[in-house]
Amino acid sequence: MNQIGDKVVKISLIVLILLSLVLSWKIWTKPANRSLAEKGKDPSSELVQTKKMTEVYVPTKLFYHKEKDNLLYSNKETVINSLHNKLVALHYKSNEALGEKETREAFYALNSFNLLFPKELPVSVYESVYKADFKLPKELQEFNFNRIIYSFDTEKIYFVNASLKKSIAFDVKGDSKTLKDMVTNEKKNNYFPVTLEPENISGIYYMKDEIKLKTYSYIVATQSFTTFSKAFFDQSNDLYSNDSENVNLSNAEGESLTIQADNGEVNYFGKLKSQESDSKNSFYFDTFPYVENIGNTLGTLRYFDVKDGDITYRNYIEGFPVFGQNMKGRLEVIVQNRNVFVRTNQEMIQIPIPSSETVTLMTTEDLMAELVSAGVDTSLINDAQIGYEWQTNAETKQAADLVPTWYIHYDGAWYSHNELVGKIEKGGL
Repeated sequence: MNQIGDKVVKISLIVLILLSLVLSWKIWTKPANRSLAEKGKDPSSELVQTKKMTEVYVPTKLFYHKEKDNLLYSNKETVINSLHNKLVALHYKSNEALGEKETREAFYALNSFNLLFPKELPVSVYESVYKADFKLPKELQEFNFNRIIYSFDTEKIYFVNASLKKSIAFDVKGDSKTLKDMVTNEKKNNYFPVTLEPENISGIYYMKDEIKLKTYSYIVATQSFTTFSKAFFDQSNDLYSNDSENVNLSNAEGESLTIQADNGEVNYFGKLKSQESDSKNSFYFDTFPYVENIGNTLGTLRYFDVKDGDITYRNYIEGFPVFGQNMKGRLEVIVQNRNVFVRTNQEMIQIPIPSSETVTLMTTEDLMAELVSAGVDTSLINDAQIGYEWQTNAETKQAADLVPTWYIHYDGAWYSHNELVGKIEKGGL
């Protein structure tokens, strides 16, 4: 029976790959040097399931401070989203700004949990996205946080910045018992034991044990250029392309879109469509339409990073971020002087392929020890986390392997464990 099942899976996989090849051939052999209007289709007639900011600007990690020497970590998306929705629904009463001493006390306190965002976010943006009624004074509107802490002992919520030097504390009222029941359900939450010591590099939680994770394989779908022209262009009815190997679209308004034939990298240039306000935090709202309009094409996108007018979203699989070459699994929006640049890749992971392969990753402490041994300057390490590395499948280019890998945020950029060690040993960093 097992052999029959294996044959069915293999035959199904071959059929799916052939179907994908046929669809890709149809897409790429369709004439591209005509306007969209000439193709007899009204771009507005196709419905796209747009993304909401509440689906993208979400925490991605849960840490439960159960008791001394018993700290737990989960990245289970359903649990984190449910907890976060419960926190948002609480009634927020009085608030106060706290300094470093009180902030660190709240952070290390037991009988509490915290939800971690991949990157800091202005509290005023969070307040607007989630329609929260914080009643914050003007001087706290620009406060940036990346962590929400809830204490069961005090029934307070703390919005804490990345350096743990400042926070905003709220007295809240709501269903504390339901929160407790959700957090303490260790079996359902798939917790991993972690440690949190002051000497930990960058003050991050360390994975206490080796962790065994599945390797995932997916059928890769190549999106048509129209997917991106409709999502990004302000005027998408009059697009023209030259007759070259690469897709190269433009219009009279100065917008352009290129797709590299050799690696699928997508680059769009245009003028920023709208402006919410003069506030510097309007950047988040002004750039989100490029994520919103791409819909579910890129899968589970999450807000991941922001710096100097450059905002990055990553695809997440099983609660872990995806890292790939040539912008695979990633969408980046850059704004310079009201000009906007959008970068992504036309290859998308879509249909999972059954796999029983696993990878065992070392503990965080062993990882850091190996990095030190290789000569890595630990003062330049900002973060370390597990992600999935997008690799081309060895048997077919129509599939991708997602391999669990340690990633290190080093001197402002993300590197896989092996990539960082290799660059350091060759003197490349």
